[in-house]
Amino acid sequence: MTFKKTEKEIIKAIVKYDGKAKSLAEVFNKSQLLEKKGIGIVQHGGKNMVFLRKDLYDDWFHNDGLGYIAELLSLIDTLIKQKYLVMIPFCTESTLVIGAEESRWLKPEIILVNGNEHICVADRMENWFSATGEQKYWPYKYSERDLPIGNTFNMAFSVSQELRELVKHNFKSEEEVRFIKQQRLTWISIATAIAIGLLGIIF
Repeated sequence: MTFKKTEKEIIKAIVKYDGKAKSLAEVFNKSQLLEKKGIGIVQHGGKNMVFLRKDLYDDWFHNDGLGYIAELLSLIDTLIKQKYLVMIPFCTESTLVIGAEESRWLKPEIILVNGNEHICVADRMENWFSATGEQKYWPYKYSERDLPIGNTFNMAFSVSQELRELVKHNFKSEEEVRFIKQQRLTWISIATAIAIGLLGIIF
């Protein structure tokens, strides 16, 4: 199975933080994958809210940011179906903001982010503001039907040994790893034979 560059980054983060993070939400926050992409996700009141940072995405409708979320969800679904990733039916404490280092409730429907930014989750007023009160992120609101996230990000998980091996071998399959080893042995054998032949001529 082949993976794109962005998918490999996500998989590496999942494998790296397996056992160190309670949920995939924690994986993405610890690795800062979404933060670097300027993406934030908030699940609240049956809504799935996606925020794209305005300085990275120059207009409201931006395929790259929303496409990354779709790709992320599709990859997780594929990893689960291939038994590379096992979701444990135990919901951890929900992460308020996926894609932010720190977040906590400041008051009802207002989340304090990274110490001085605010997210409003009130219906029809969803927005992410900077410390100076300016809109920092483009807001998008989806139903679970339109953007099916469910409990995926806030569930405990386990990574298979196969996925660990895949990352360890830089995403090469067992056959490719075996072929590379065989090729190395062949070249070593050829080099040894040449060296013995040259030594025979010299001596």
